Amino acid sequence: MRRLPTIPGGRTRLLPIAAGMAAASLIATGCGGGGAESTGASAASVAGFVPASSPMYMEVSTDLDGPQWTQVDTLAKTFPAYPDMRAELQKDLTGGDVNFETDVKPLLGDRAAVAAIELPSAGSVTNSGSSSSTMPGVTPQAAAAAAEDAKVIGVVDLADGKEADAEALLAKQAGGTPTTVNGVKVYREGDDSVAAVVDGAILFADDEADLKAAIDAHAAGGDRTLAGNDRFTEAIGKLPSDTFAQFYVDSGALVKQQIADSGDGAQNLDALTKLADARVAASVAAEPDGVRLKGVILGSPENPDSEFTPKLDEKVPADAIAYAGFANLQSQVATALKQIEATGESGVTGQLQAGAAQLPALLGVTIDDLKALTTKEHAVVVTKGTPMPGAVLALEVEDGARAQNTLDTLREKVPALAAQFSPGTTLPAWRQVTLEGAVKGWDLPVSPTGGVTYGVDGNLALVGTSPGAVRAVQRPVQPLSQLAEFTDATADMPEKVTGLMWINAGEALRLAEASGAYANDAAALANARKVKSVVAWSTGGQEPTFEVFVRIGD
Repeated sequence: MRRLPTIPGGRTRLLPIAAGMAAASLIATGCGGGGAESTGASAASVAGFVPASSPMYMEVSTDLDGPQWTQVDTLAKTFPAYPDMRAELQKDLTGGDVNFETDVKPLLGDRAAVAAIELPSAGSVTNSGSSSSTMPGVTPQAAAAAAEDAKVIGVVDLADGKEADAEALLAKQAGGTPTTVNGVKVYREGDDSVAAVVDGAILFADDEADLKAAIDAHAAGGDRTLAGNDRFTEAIGKLPSDTFAQFYVDSGALVKQQIADSGDGAQNLDALTKLADARVAASVAAEPDGVRLKGVILGSPENPDSEFTPKLDEKVPADAIAYAGFANLQSQVATALKQIEATGESGVTGQLQAGAAQLPALLGVTIDDLKALTTKEHAVVVTKGTPMPGAVLALEVEDGARAQNTLDTLREKVPALAAQFSPGTTLPAWRQVTLEGAVKGWDLPVSPTGGVTYGVDGNLALVGTSPGAVRAVQRPVQPLSQLAEFTDATADMPEKVTGLMWINAGEALRLAEASGAYANDAAALANARKVKSVVAWSTGGQEPTFEVFVRIGD
């Protein structure tokens, strides 16, 4: 019998119908993704076989002739490697004693799903039992072993009237006499997997106990299944209705499980209470010009002070390699410190408080002076440059004169700080430079390829790696806000966001080429050139969202 592929990170061996879907989906998810304009997704019928307590769930379209798969195929053809990849997949799926095109594809309904019905305990993924570490932590070996212990089930929706054909296919593949679980015939492939046909679907799992959990949940129906779990249906209902795939993680349940397993529940009770209702749902869908991911977070604490209306994209050069926009950094740091304090880690909190008390003496400025630099909108920009790209931190400030004084004071403290923390270090002298608009700036040429340059232009404080990088952000020849590729990608972005990111994939690729990353892989380079840009943003409020769009084209 032909050996079947495995689910990455798990022990389950899929029967041919699931194997074909898993293999085909690997290609599809590498080429398309996102959300449609309409909203209001609902749980597919396959979710009616998943126990309600399952913390992780993923479903994928199996309508291979539907609009999503058609669009995925169109996007995939953009990549030079796709014809060979598709030929190899076709060869694998038509070889052996089960042919995907003739035996499996006709059976497929609309959706297939994989769910983790139970995850391993926190202790199984930490090194808490090791005498070589003073504090518990996750090790790669322990995490890999824990993944093997996760209980996973799969569900594949069948086309109408195909139950008998699916039963015959399982019997042909498994051989031998099936066992019976709750009146359902269960087919086994050696010791690797079990499968059964139940009410218009094929179920598969590692063992009969996990398969029985799915059968029992479906038989009970209602709130015994994920499809009847209000936490799940509320989150999924926030997603677009036309998707290639959708995902769900009950992060609140995971946090509670891990805290309980680690024995720190009482110590972290306050922090846990704030996360107990947290859930994340996301979808991907293929669009005519690329890939879009949309997601929503429910039940998480609000952080309204981080919202802003992006304006600094007007200071980002259109040919910049990357840009990240955010706001009110001081508030976000304060929130993070409060969360640390809520965990009961008094030692960490004490160290942070002691460090904050020493800052004025070390830096020559007050905490309020630093806050004044970080209360409004910020931008991190990676600019083109030779031989190295530049980087600039742009800070919108209320009082430019105060910002200038703060930065000047920090400049004067740099030599003393360098001597204190790195004895013997000799820095070159600061030199005054003229920036755009006759702005007087200062530059510390640490090396031939860059150093530290700063200046204040009106209500914008800028700190960069070179005078050229700072000038490029001060007066961009063409701002990113006027670049059609950026404006098209952000056309549906809400007015207020908590973060905004842009990556010019073409410029990033040229930088990678210059460093020799693709020197021996022309094929990978040809495929990478088809990715044009990446844009992403997040929102806040009671229901934070996130969105990522990857543009693909010739």
